[in-house]
Amino acid sequence: MKKRAAALAAVLLAAAALVLAPAILLFPFRAQSPGSVALAYELRRANPVLTFVLLAVAAPLVVSIWRASRLKRARIPAVIALAVTCGFAYLARQNHFEWMFRPLERPRLVEASAAKGLDPCDMVLVVQIGDEARAYPVRFLALHHVVNDVVAGEPIVATY
Repeated sequence: MKKRAAALAAVLLAAAALVLAPAILLFPFRAQSPGSVALAYELRRANPVLTFVLLAVAAPLVVSIWRASRLKRARIPAVIALAVTCGFAYLARQNHFEWMFRPLERPRLVEASAAKGLDPCDMVLVVQIGDEARAYPVRFLALHHVVNDVVAGEPIVATY
């Protein structure tokens, strides 16, 4: 039974590493290398399948531990490990950046002369399509990091 418990622990640690590695490699506001970004995106692409495989390995291990153990206190850690592995399989399908940086879906537009809280030295991102233009103050973008908008009938995403 110790070998099965060790195998289950290894599965749990592997699932944790797969899910946490991209979040650590792509941690915002920290320098990132092209190699670490590529690895993080590759892991994010593969993680839904890999964590499902780990879950498929963990379930029979828990069943065998359950059957081999007569004591409830020996069964509980196995069930908890399976539940946490399920949690990692769920998290592998989530984009944690969407939790941290919710896009601004409908920005409130005002004329430049009516804009409040802006300093003449504030930097702005400007998008112009045809005769229509929008300016997004970088200081305000820091709150959302992403603005979904429509300029001259064209959907755009403003970010920095």
